[in-house]
Amino acid sequence: MSTSRLIVLAGLGLALGAAACRIVPVDQAAPAGWTHAYLVTPAPGSPAVLYLWVTNPTARADTVTGVRVTDADSAQVHRTTAMGGGMEHMVPVAALPVAAHDTVTLSPGGVHVMVFGMPAGLRAGDSAAVTVTFRNAGDVAGYARVITYAQVDSLVMR
Repeated sequence: MSTSRLIVLAGLGLALGAAACRIVPVDQAAPAGWTHAYLVTPAPGSPAVLYLWVTNPTARADTVTGVRVTDADSAQVHRTTAMGGGMEHMVPVAALPVAAHDTVTLSPGGVHVMVFGMPAGLRAGDSAAVTVTFRNAGDVAGYARVITYAQVDSLVMR
């Protein structure tokens, strides 16, 4: 193969690589946010549970300071801790740190959101409006998919 063809192919490879890998200056990076949100339907009279991935693609640490679910009375971030003897205890978390360039997974047996006072009639397949408040990024709103407890293992624990 000629040298000129190798140069053209190398340049094409660099151009394709650059197109696939978006480099964003730190001051223009997307703020912290969240994805993969699932709201588990509650048993009658019990709170619902919200699981999600909190992401921080920026070079600056951020902190989750609150969560709201539309039509719910309240929502609290909790951490599950072992008490010994196979017993677990949930402790409210006032602030959830999210390091720079990191993702914090809120999942069963760890950090999660307890949602109190959800309206009756919530069904799997519905969606619920959720707002996560960050100290630096502010309010980030979106929707969580409503699922049943039977779906947690296949959807949340992957």
